[in-house]
Amino acid sequence: MDSIFSYINYRLFLKDYYEENKEKSKYFSYRYFSTKAGINSPSFLKQVIESKRNLTTISIEKFLAALKFSDKEAAFFRHLVFFNQAKLAREKQQHYTMMLSMMQSVREQRLTALQHEYYNHWFVPVIREVVCHFDFRGNYKELAAAVSPPIAVREARFAVKLLKDLNLIELAPNGTFRQTAAAIISDSSVGRMAVRSFNREMLKKAEIALDETSIEERQIYGVTVGISKECYNVLVAEMAAFRDRLVSIVNNDKCSDRVYQMQMQLFPLSRKLEAGGNAEKDV
Repeated sequence: MDSIFSYINYRLFLKDYYEENKEKSKYFSYRYFSTKAGINSPSFLKQVIESKRNLTTISIEKFLAALKFSDKEAAFFRHLVFFNQAKLAREKQQHYTMMLSMMQSVREQRLTALQHEYYNHWFVPVIREVVCHFDFRGNYKELAAAVSPPIAVREARFAVKLLKDLNLIELAPNGTFRQTAAAIISDSSVGRMAVRSFNREMLKKAEIALDETSIEERQIYGVTVGISKECYNVLVAEMAAFRDRLVSIVNNDKCSDRVYQMQMQLFPLSRKLEAGGNAEKDV
């Protein structure tokens, strides 16, 4: 199983921990774990995994005794539990910040304002992925056709040249291209219009995919909810945590064979409501 530092949900970690140890030893059980942790209830671990019970400060320490973590792993586990169980966005953010400082970092390439062209053309990030996952060998026609929807050969040439100029891809000894960094993040100074244009184009692609891509190859769904500002802040923190977990998962995928775009949106569909359900008046 993965290191504790790659988890963003402590219940999922405990589930994986239990399943792995159960597979290794037929003697391992929920009761066995409770005994090691000094907990009277033989099914306590099962109830925690199934979200039927939470961990307290005391039970966390008992779990750590059974898990036999290093000091750093134990500290991360504490913050992970508190992050998952926190009700207030402020608390979530505090624990998440500490978790980030201990997580195994992903190599990232930071884009500056001079590199806004990367986002200014939607197909450039796609080419960055595609060109590194098949034997390109200068076949721009095949490269252009590999993008969905297909782009012009001149656009494929432009993208490769730009990526090379920005040092985002490089030639490997075997003659194929490879990425110079595992992830791309935009600097705050990157032109906002370019990033906005990229996101707008990706939303259009999602709309097309809704009609033209089979349901087996795409996931598009949403939920409409009424929430408070406090809940909104909690969701923002959860989305940030998921985004970082997503980057970690993708970075560890060594057998990718297709390029996907994943969007996360959270935006208002009504005006702010006063107590009693009335919309605030414009002033």
